[in-house]
Amino acid sequence: MELKEKLRRYIEILRENNTITISTISKDGKLWSTKAYYGEEDGYIYVILENKGKAFNNIKENPNIFFVIEKNEPIKFIQGEGEVEIIGHVDEFEKERTIVIRKNFPIVPFLKAVRDCSVIRIKPKKVYVSDFSRGFIPRFEIEFNEETFKLLREMFPKPSKLKAYIQATRPWVIGITISAVIIGTLLSPKIDILKFILTLIGAIFIHLGVNAWSDYFDYKKGADRWDTLGSSRVIVDGLLKPKEVLLVGSTLIILAMLIGIILTFMTSFELLKILIIGAILGLFYAFVPIGFKYIAFGDLAVFLAWSLISLGSYYIQTLQMSYVPFLAFIPISLLVVGILHGNNMRDIQDDVKAGYRTFAGILGVRGSQFYYAFLVISSYIVLIILVAFKILPIWTLISLLTIPSALRNIEWAFKPNYIQFGMLDFYTAQLSNSLSVFIIIGLILNRLV
Repeated sequence: MELKEKLRRYIEILRENNTITISTISKDGKLWSTKAYYGEEDGYIYVILENKGKAFNNIKENPNIFFVIEKNEPIKFIQGEGEVEIIGHVDEFEKERTIVIRKNFPIVPFLKAVRDCSVIRIKPKKVYVSDFSRGFIPRFEIEFNEETFKLLREMFPKPSKLKAYIQATRPWVIGITISAVIIGTLLSPKIDILKFILTLIGAIFIHLGVNAWSDYFDYKKGADRWDTLGSSRVIVDGLLKPKEVLLVGSTLIILAMLIGIILTFMTSFELLKILIIGAILGLFYAFVPIGFKYIAFGDLAVFLAWSLISLGSYYIQTLQMSYVPFLAFIPISLLVVGILHGNNMRDIQDDVKAGYRTFAGILGVRGSQFYYAFLVISSYIVLIILVAFKILPIWTLISLLTIPSALRNIEWAFKPNYIQFGMLDFYTAQLSNSLSVFIIIGLILNRLV
C-alpha cells in the first residue's frame, strides 16, 4: 500500500473519532492509562489534561507515550507510540485549545469546573492502523518523519466555510419550530400543502436567522467566550468573523420576511398581526440595545414565540384566529422555556460577568432548580388538562411515555455537576423533541381514526 493511501486511512480514523486512550509510564516504571477527548491538525493530536492528574505528571517525567484511538470495537482503530510536548495552560493557548474544543464542546463544562488544565500535543512516531470496515486488510505501519508530516499538511482537509455558515445557525435546534408548524397545521380541518411548505420554510429561516443574530450579539456583549456553552461557537473558535455571522443571520431573516409577505397575500392581511408580534419577539430577543434575553424577559419571549408559530400555522390554513393551536402548544412551549432556563441556570455567573441578568440570575441557583422542575411538571399537567377539555385528542396521551426522561432531567437539575447540570439545556431539548413527536403522532392518529 502506498504511503498516501496509508495516510488517507489514518486521517479518516482520526477525524471520525474524538477520544483517545493514553498510556504513560513514570520514571520509576509505574504505568497509568487515561481516556480523554482529542482534536487533530496536520497529523498531530491535541489533548487537554488536568494538571494534577497522574497522566500529566507521568508525561512531565517521561514524554514518551502509547495511545489507542477506536470506537470500543476491534474493526477500525489506531495504535501508536509518540512523544508529548506540553503546550501550556488551557487559558493561555487559544489556537491549540480550540483544536480540541471545536470537536468536543461537552468538554467545556469540565474545563469550567476544573480550571487547572493544560494542552498537550502528541507527535506520533509510529502508528499501526487496522481497518476491517471494508473487508480484511492486514494491519499496516506508518513511520513519521519530515516527509510524512509534510504530506499530512497537504492532505488534511481544510475547514469548510459552508459548514461553518451552517453551524452558525445552529440547525440542530430547529426540531421544535418544525413541530410548532406541524402541530398548528394538523389542528386545522383542511391542509393546503403549498401554504404548509412555505410556512415551514419561513419559520425555519427566521429561527436560524435569530440564532445567528443571537451568536453575534452575545459575542459583542461579551457573553460568549471560549469557556461558555450555548452558542454555535463559530466566532469564539475562530471559524467565522462576527460580521460574517451577522450577514448569515440577516440574510435568513430577510428571506423569512419575504416568505411572510407572500403568505400574507395568499391569505389575509390579518396574518400581519401575528407576524409582527412574532418578529418583535424574535428579532429583539438578542438585538442590542433592547435584547429581551438581557433584561430577564427571555423566558416570556420564547414561550410566546413558539405558541404563536403554532397559532400562525393554523391561521394560514383556516383564516381563523383561535385559542386552540396556541393552547395546544403550551406543553412544548413550557419545555422550550426549560431549555433556555437550563442554559441560563448553568451560566448565571457568566451572565453576571457579561453585564446582564436573566430570570435564572434573579432566582439564583436554588430558585432556578425549583423553577425548572415547575416548568417540566407543568408541561405534563397542562397536556392532561388539554386532553380533558378536548383541545388535544386522547391519542396525544402517548406522550406521557416521556415522563421517565422528564424525571431524570429534574433529578439532574438538582445535581450541579459539570456533566448533568452543565448539559441540562441539551437534555431538555431532547425531551421537548420527544414530546413533540408523540403529540404529532397522536394528532395524526386522531385524523386517521
